[in-house]
Amino acid sequence: MFFDYVIFGIVDNGIMLLGAFFGIGLEKYLPKRFQVGLGALIGAGIGNAVSDFMGGAVSLNWPLAFGTGLGCIMALVFIPLFYKFQKRSK
Repeated sequence: MFFDYVIFGIVDNGIMLLGAFFGIGLEKYLPKRFQVGLGALIGAGIGNAVSDFMGGAVSLNWPLAFGTGLGCIMALVFIPLFYKFQKRSK
């Protein structure tokens, strides 16, 4: 059982990291004001949403899969807001 959780952790973070690298490549297509590392954050958020969805889907718990996936996607809205707040505090 322990080994199953280790494998899940590797897959979970692996998907998130793939998303982060995807976001880094995507960043060059964003407006210049957003080309400050936000692509990696957005990519990681999307990767995390996919991996969380897959965690629920593998267990055939569809409310868990769709609920966590949707919640992760909805949280991405806060990335530009956090960036703006952080930029003002400097």
